[in-house]
Amino acid sequence: MPDLVADRLAIADLVHAYAQGVDRRDPEGVAQLFTPDGTFVAYATPGDREPTSRSEGHAEITRAIAMARHYRATTHTIGSHLAAVEGDRATGETRCVAYHVLGDEGDETLLVWHIRYLDRYARRPEGWRIHERVLRVDLVSDQPLRVG
Repeated sequence: MPDLVADRLAIADLVHAYAQGVDRRDPEGVAQLFTPDGTFVAYATPGDREPTSRSEGHAEITRAIAMARHYRATTHTIGSHLAAVEGDRATGETRCVAYHVLGDEGDETLLVWHIRYLDRYARRPEGWRIHERVLRVDLVSDQPLRVG
């Protein structure tokens, strides 16, 4: 049981490191959280049947995550996370609310995505890594942002 608890905590740390890396605008660091042959698949519009993008390997994942630089700022807040560990593999689901600031100073918009990440993880010599992350945006809202 202690190994299971340690594994689940390590995977939870991985999930939080991903969110923090995106918010810190560190796409290379985020890509390193994936296995070398990892996959990142995004469904950016609620109800999409086909992915908006699919990235494989660290270089492509770095480019995909770098797209967040389009926003003036982001904040990813993890709402819930569950992982099921089976040996050196695990699956997980994470709920996240992601806040994206767009626009010029004084005319900002807040774009809010309610995200569901469906993950497969793999234990590597350096620790747990994301092998596949499927991002599904379930709900989107946007509104003017008042600062101050």
